[in-house]
Amino acid sequence: MCGIAGYWSYAAAGLPDALFRAFTNSMAHRGPDGVGVENFPSERLWLGHRRLAILDVSERGRQPMAYANGRFWLTYNGEIYNFLELRETLRGLGHSFTTDTDSEVLLAAYAEWGPNCQTRFNGMWAFAIWDERRRELFLSRDRFGIKPFHYRLGNGTFSFASELKAFLTLPEVDGRLDERVMAETLLNINGQESTPHTLLPGVHRLPGGHCMTLGADGNARIEQWWDTLAQLPSAPDSVDRQVSEFRELFLDSCRLRLRSDVPVATALSGGLDSSAVACSIAELGRGRTIEHAPRDWQRAFIACFPGTRLDEREYAQVVVDHTQLAANFHDIDDHVALRSLEKVVFDLEGIYWVPLVGPWGIYRAMRDGGIRVSLDGHGADELLGGYHFFVERALNALIEGKFSLGRYLDLKRVLRGLVGGSGDVTRAGVASDLRFLAERELARLGFSAPARRAYNQAKALYSRLRHPRLTAAVTDDTQPPPVEPALRNYPGPWRLYDESADPRTAGMSGLDAMLFTWFHGSVLPTILRSYDRASMAHGIEVRMPFMDWRLVTYGFALPESTKIGGGYTKRILREAMVGLMPDAIRLRSNKIGFTSPMDEWSRGALKDWLRDTCNSAAFLDSSVWNGPAVRQLVERAVVGQGSVNPIWPIINAHVLQQQFAAAAQTAAPPLESEFHVG
Repeated sequence: MCGIAGYWSYAAAGLPDALFRAFTNSMAHRGPDGVGVENFPSERLWLGHRRLAILDVSERGRQPMAYANGRFWLTYNGEIYNFLELRETLRGLGHSFTTDTDSEVLLAAYAEWGPNCQTRFNGMWAFAIWDERRRELFLSRDRFGIKPFHYRLGNGTFSFASELKAFLTLPEVDGRLDERVMAETLLNINGQESTPHTLLPGVHRLPGGHCMTLGADGNARIEQWWDTLAQLPSAPDSVDRQVSEFRELFLDSCRLRLRSDVPVATALSGGLDSSAVACSIAELGRGRTIEHAPRDWQRAFIACFPGTRLDEREYAQVVVDHTQLAANFHDIDDHVALRSLEKVVFDLEGIYWVPLVGPWGIYRAMRDGGIRVSLDGHGADELLGGYHFFVERALNALIEGKFSLGRYLDLKRVLRGLVGGSGDVTRAGVASDLRFLAERELARLGFSAPARRAYNQAKALYSRLRHPRLTAAVTDDTQPPPVEPALRNYPGPWRLYDESADPRTAGMSGLDAMLFTWFHGSVLPTILRSYDRASMAHGIEVRMPFMDWRLVTYGFALPESTKIGGGYTKRILREAMVGLMPDAIRLRSNKIGFTSPMDEWSRGALKDWLRDTCNSAAFLDSSVWNGPAVRQLVERAVVGQGSVNPIWPIINAHVLQQQFAAAAQTAAPPLESEFHVG
């Protein structure tokens, strides 16, 4: 897990050594264990690498790494978990190895199979391979876009890096954000990450499951190499067999992700997903062989939000008592948030619903505690239907289509179980379904096509993600009238991901379509970006057992009732954990999201910071949002008359905009002595 960089002046003047080193070293936080730079003068090509040493921590694992007598050169960010098995296969084909790294296995696999090697990898990655003989770069991103890859192409140059912040060191990037992308993102916060569009003008994203080949003539060819729907297995009809196969796949996924030469821990919340990871690795430690696992891998780090409804300490303690993992509890309050808030925004380098102070702080605590790898539960909600939105979508499809009273009552029971969590569950009663039918008919009969598009976008944005409207304060008869719209009118173009327009979901049920789009296009890609930046800000590698491609394809092959049914969301996971997880957690239904209690914090230590931020001239004069209107909403929030959650993304965008502009102005080639070189 590292930071990668490259610069190829294929038809322009070369880049000075100091500038490329600054470009690479701007990601020292991603790779604090070493730096490597290779220059190919005749090609005016640079490859850079900041190393987080996880496998074979010796100098033999240094990158950029060469293979096949120097024909291939690799700079790579990620892990290939099945590298041991692949290494044996490649040895049988005549390859030899001088390191114990997965990097060398990756290179040998490319030398043997070319781009087809991608389908043999079980892991997460973003890498670039320079082929000296063919004079071309091959660039790849893993199936689901877990690891990031950004690039600029034009004016005779090609540059790439793991993070947007790195490009601020280049002279052609002034740090100003693309206001059109920013404006559209504020209307569709989960729509950016699965597209090529980023907040920096001219900087693009290679989508997950895609690869790129760039020749010496500057011609780039981007191809999709992975399609989940084309790889679905045949799931057995028996629910018992489904549960058994899912359980074995999940345990094997955890086993592979324990391979490391440095200490491993798990980020535990007390919810079902992170508890499944913790309980599974505890089960593996009781009787199964874990090849290439470190001695230190039985620790859990828990973020606590004392005095708020998001605090899950009591649930996490149940899991700790069951697994006997060494627990590290960390209290995160408004004072902690105030000290780290602006750093969190800069590190996460995106616009998000809340500042992820809790996860960011937990990963920092891991680093301070000697941990280098964390096993987390990301992906389960989007794969198996963990949010109440999924239950509501299944309910809508049932009401609109072939009605089944038994299924209807089961879904209603699932929704009632979710009441009391952090989600706003409004469909537990029958009256809500009658209202849904009435709204649907009004929309069908009275809306023009443009109005229907606007309606669908607003519904997806505001209802789906639990936030009141950004365009007006949500009030009742006892509150003041709404203020002016917080966001200025955005006329387009509409370039970000729109799940209602995804052709891949044609013919799917409402629930399956929602699971697919949230997993591949909207919610999960945004979460993955945020957690990559939060963890790598402290040099922590996050591994996600639920993101194993075998488990993902199996999950998408399962029938709806196996995922949501029997009175529960994520039914198959709960049944797979029988005997491994305490029933107090396994059967717990009041889901609490791992987020930040912004309303409590905004009425505490964040009050003055929010006021000062929204009173600045730059904020008030924005062409993207109505500064005075947002300031009025902030004033209501800090005195407890409203919520800061709907307007946090605007504040987030402003702070990031100011930070990027300042960073670009102050970026300068650092001295090599400023960084630890392993």
